[in-house]
Parts: sequence; C-alpha cells; structure tokens
Amino acid sequence: MRLDGTLNDYPLSDIFQLIFLGKRSGTLHIYSGGDEGKIVFAENLLRFANTKKLKGLPAVRDILGWQTGKFVFDTEELTELEDGSSIELPIQQFILALSTEKDECEDLRTKIGGETRRLYLVSVAPGNKPVSLSPMEWQVITHLGDSPTVKDLEGRLALPERDLLRVIVELCGRGLLTIE
Repeated sequence: MRLDGTLNDYPLSDIFQLIFLGKRSGTLHIYSGGDEGKIVFAENLLRFANTKKLKGLPAVRDILGWQTGKFVFDTEELTELEDGSSIELPIQQFILALSTEKDECEDLRTKIGGETRRLYLVSVAPGNKPVSLSPMEWQVITHLGDSPTVKDLEGRLALPERDLLRVIVELCGRGLLTIE
C-alpha cells in the first residue's frame, strides 16, 4: 500500500494517527524546503528516523515542525536501520507525549504573551543578591543584550521550544527578566 500527498492536505500528526490506528508498518518519506526526512514504523513502534542533519527522536521532532511539503508512506518498503538512529518507541506513547508538550508550550506562550514580546534583562538582581543560573539559563541570558523578541531567540538558540519558553518564564518569575 502506498499513500502520498501534501502536508497542506494531511498534517503529519494525522498521518501518524492513521499509521497507528491502521497498525501499519512501512516507511514515511517527507520532503520539505530542500530537506528530506524518513521515519520507519513497524509493529506500532517508531523504529527509526533521520533528516539530512538529525537522527532518532530529534529528527522526528524536527520533521513534525514541517508545515509544507510532500510525503509518501509505503508499507512495502523495507529499510535497514542505521546505527545510532534506532528509536523503538510506541507510536501511541509518542503521540500522547507530543500532545502534552504542545499543551505545555501553549500554556507557556500564554504566560509570556506571545512570540513578538520583547525580553529585557534587569540591570540589578532582585534584592541585589547573587544569582545562580543553570547552563540553559546562561545560554538564554547571553542572547538578551539587544532586547530580542521570543521569536528572535528561537532563531538564535538551538533549544527546543518548550525548554526556551520554560527558561523565559522561570527567569521572569525570579525577577531577572521582564517582558514588554
């Protein structure tokens, strides 16, 4: 069986649901903006994924962000799994985790007020006390010099969206960052 179409007509989340509900095995090829992705499904498991630059779950997460392009799902294509790219994750578990992550990101975006809000580092820490920062917080702080928007930071940092939004909300809660 072969299923093909465009991501405008069939979002990848819907394709994952079809594969899961149909208990299908096969290879999903996705082509978007000059990049190519491949995801292998077998026995209701995500078994393997890659793009030109990523392998494993990071590749799946990257591919799921693609909004335009084409896809082909072929149940007869057998793909050898490459070293270091094996996933072995139940499709249902992945879909549930993805849904939970999307809900959390939406909540965090609401707290921040949108991706066009500007971020400002405060000049003096609350209470003028020493501040300890995690490596991820340091990574965000070092990119705040020109008061970027949340969207600007997403483009500058190689952090998953949820992690970036969590850090921004945490720094605001600690009084180290303001949002305007």
